[in-house]
Amino acid sequence: RRQDGRNRAIPGFFSKSRQEMTSKEHDGDAKGTDSEPFYKDCTSSKSKSSQPAAVKMVEEIIYWKDPKISGGVFVGGLAWFYFTTLGGYTIISMLSLLAGVHLAGSVFYHSFLAFRGKEDPTGKAPQLDVKATAKAAQNAAKQLNEALQWYFSLLGASNLMEALYVAGVLLVTWCLGSWFSAYTYLFLVFVGAFSVPVAYRTNKNRCDDVLDKIKAKMNHAASMVQAKIPRAGKAADGKKES
Repeated sequence: RRQDGRNRAIPGFFSKSRQEMTSKEHDGDAKGTDSEPFYKDCTSSKSKSSQPAAVKMVEEIIYWKDPKISGGVFVGGLAWFYFTTLGGYTIISMLSLLAGVHLAGSVFYHSFLAFRGKEDPTGKAPQLDVKATAKAAQNAAKQLNEALQWYFSLLGASNLMEALYVAGVLLVTWCLGSWFSAYTYLFLVFVGAFSVPVAYRTNKNRCDDVLDKIKAKMNHAASMVQAKIPRAGKAADGKKES
């Protein structure tokens, strides 16, 4: 009876695990659903395996996977912006000060260990992976080539509506630049990186509704502008009729 029970339990377990795996794969393949966030591809296990370790670490810090580490980075960043703005320190002076403190502390620590006769726990110096660095440089070069191709196609007026979108973005950035400095916006981006992703995750439905409305209005305005732009085909038809 025990053997029969085990034999019955094992197929059920494997069938259940297969069902869960197929359901997870189906959920992973389905994109754009209401139950899935727009950043699901970045946080799924398949995408994480292909991402560099630095990108994974940044995602874990931004999404507050470990509150202690994320809180420490956030407080450290706030202290940095405080000293470089209100504190009167420049970026170069702050970097020099931090490097000097690190050097003095490290020398004192190792000298103290040598005085006490203890072994130095210092390991090997960190080294960059040559293959990973070359792959990252190759990916960066591909992205740069794609950006250059997109920019030159934009200059060639191949997509007029996209050029209008870019012009609108440049107008908005010009207005924002006349209000605050780039360092102020860098501070706002830093604060937003620790708050916007979490806020979007908790209020996803509301944010998606607002973004859909804004996107619909922008598409409607773009279609109206595009309809008013004269085209060569319409102009030729008008000349033939006349």
